Amino acid sequence: MTTTSSTTREEYVTIIATTPGAAMAQFKARGLAAEGYAIAGPIGRHRFALVAESGTEELFAGTDLVAATFSRRVSA
Repeated sequence: MTTTSSTTREEYVTIIATTPGAAMAQFKARGLAAEGYAIAGPIGRHRFALVAESGTEELFAGTDLVAATFSRRVSA
């Protein structure tokens, strides 16, 4: 989360899917628009890794997946 001012902050939800259409269908199914979320940037293919003190782990077996990030501003 990023602080945008002393009275509001930004929240993010990222949906990971196999296609852009599947990501947007999940956005709709979860009712995120009604909760004030909007697309934060382009939808694109990503590889995911989890970095921890013990090392780095490839997530989703290193498969390229689509990530769509949505954001909203809420009271702090």
